[in-house]
Amino acid sequence: MAHEETQEKNGHTATVVEQGRFCLARCTCGWRGPARRARSRARTDAEEHTEAHTGEDAGGHPGEHGEP
Repeated sequence: MAHEETQEKNGHTATVVEQGRFCLARCTCGWRGPARRARSRARTDAEEHTEAHTGEDAGGHPGEHGEP
């Protein structure tokens, strides 16, 4: 598994990783984006995740990660 790049903003650090033929974004808060064939789309997922938390704390966000 190779790490490609990191998006850091508002206490969220989202990294794009490769898994076989797919890429996905992961965040230190526990969030995981969907598997994508296009690296650029995984980067966009990471950017959208970090932007969505502008002004929020670095804590977890219940329900956002598929958690009850």
